[in-house]
Amino acid sequence: MRDQRMDESSSASETMAADVISILLLVGVSLSAAFLALGLLLLLLSGSSGAFAELTPQQMLTRQGPPLYPYTLGDVVYGLADGQPLAIIALGELLLIATPVLRVAASVVLFVLQGDYLYVAITMGVLTLLLVSIFLIA
Repeated sequence: MRDQRMDESSSASETMAADVISILLLVGVSLSAAFLALGLLLLLLSGSSGAFAELTPQQMLTRQGPPLYPYTLGDVVYGLADGQPLAIIALGELLLIATPVLRVAASVVLFVLQGDYLYVAITMGVLTLLLVSIFLIA
């Protein structure tokens, strides 16, 4: 009888973990898609990315002057403050990249709450590899 209760408790905990992770993925991908669509719509409606306004054709051809696409987080924040469509698209891309990383981080927390320390260690290793690869490549 006790084993059956433990199995039910474990099953409920696993179901809750799956629900949390699925909601996280759904929200992350939905927000990303919304920002990508909004940026694309603004780009199409305005006919300008916002980043090209200060550049001459010569600068665009030789890639001189300010960057044409927001490459850093600071560029994205600055572009969002100016309402630049490319910055909004970049935010959507950043959210899409961050979603699986947040999923792995949430898995670490859920495994700690479940007391499954083998999976905590494995998932921490995966999270470390993800973060190192993101920040070393950048």
